[in-house]
Amino acid sequence: MGEGRSNQPTIFLIEEDDETRRPLVSNLRAQGYRVVVAVDEEDALDRVRGVAADLMLVNLVGKTADEVLAIGRRVRAHAGYDGRTPLVVMPEKYGKELEDTEVNVKGDDWVFYLGEEPDRLRGLLARLTA
Repeated sequence: MGEGRSNQPTIFLIEEDDETRRPLVSNLRAQGYRVVVAVDEEDALDRVRGVAADLMLVNLVGKTADEVLAIGRRVRAHAGYDGRTPLVVMPEKYGKELEDTEVNVKGDDWVFYLGEEPDRLRGLLARLTA
């Protein structure tokens, strides 16, 4: 569990789009998460040291799943998190057939393809931070 109250998991969020970041942070906090925010990879590398995150959530504009996974893995390694700290990435580039699906790509690395069903993302985050 992250630092702070034991019943409040911490999500380290990397989200560069202001219009997406604000409602995403608000929704995550309303779901009971403590949220630490970075706006890009450089900011994340500066902020992540000393943050005991239960999960990393990365959503970057204009990037493929592989690109976002690589960034998330670099930040997670820089933080010194063990390999069991879940990484969930939400790529921007994907086909409509993938919307609202989740893929476990390796160990605790997940790709979530956001669509019209926000409960699907909530369910994945709840499972991974339980």
